[in-house]
Amino acid sequence: MTLEEVQSLQLVMMSKIHEFCVNRDIRYSLGGGTLLGAVRHKGYIPWDDDIDIMLPRPDYDRFINEFVGYDSDLDVQNYNMDPTYPWSWTRVCNNKTILYSQHAIGGIFIDVFPVDGLPEEKYMEEYHKKVLNLKKHVAYTNKFNEDRIERNSIVRLIKKTIKGVLYLGHQTAINRLEKQLRSYPFETSKYAGAIIGMYGPKEQMDAEVFKKYITLPFEEYRFMCIADYDAYLTKHYGDYMQLPPIEKQVTHHRFKTYWKP
Repeated sequence: MTLEEVQSLQLVMMSKIHEFCVNRDIRYSLGGGTLLGAVRHKGYIPWDDDIDIMLPRPDYDRFINEFVGYDSDLDVQNYNMDPTYPWSWTRVCNNKTILYSQHAIGGIFIDVFPVDGLPEEKYMEEYHKKVLNLKKHVAYTNKFNEDRIERNSIVRLIKKTIKGVLYLGHQTAINRLEKQLRSYPFETSKYAGAIIGMYGPKEQMDAEVFKKYITLPFEEYRFMCIADYDAYLTKHYGDYMQLPPIEKQVTHHRFKTYWKP
């Protein structure tokens, strides 16, 4: 599938998620580079190939529980539903497609991240260290990382042995990470953020940022976005309306996608 075909299908998927959330009063926002695309480009960043959304933890839990079976073309993938699922966040995948990458095998997806409450400032640094350490355990014990280590059987055995000594088991690591993330209830915390994602501490914001929403145009649709997107995007990208250098205008994913026969 071409980039344009992938984006077109993701937009259909996202329109279904939007309709579902609006009809059930579930709060969500475009996140990360997708939110940047909505503000700067009124759609995809031209070289982007995915959609990220973020939901306050109570809404995230509702979404996971209630979206299952909502649409016959869309599957919810989550570590609590499938112990072989490698990630600590959720994906909605199109089951009419096949996606191959070095990180996963599945279908064209939309990433779904929880926005969790965070501790007071005096505990924040230690909290981020704990989360980062657990994220490393999850990443290093991901079965797709194992598949990429050297094919030499002796080296493979040595690395697996070292991993077994140094790192928690994958499911144990995910369970401990989720317990840590749920330590501070979203609704009563002064600070919050989708810190499970790639930006880590940069996701830390005043919790009020995630409690007011507007719609913004995204290609031919309108999707929900946090109203104070300026605070979020400035912390993530600085002068976010300025395009990056041409050499950085590339996707961060490496995958191939196909329609199922």
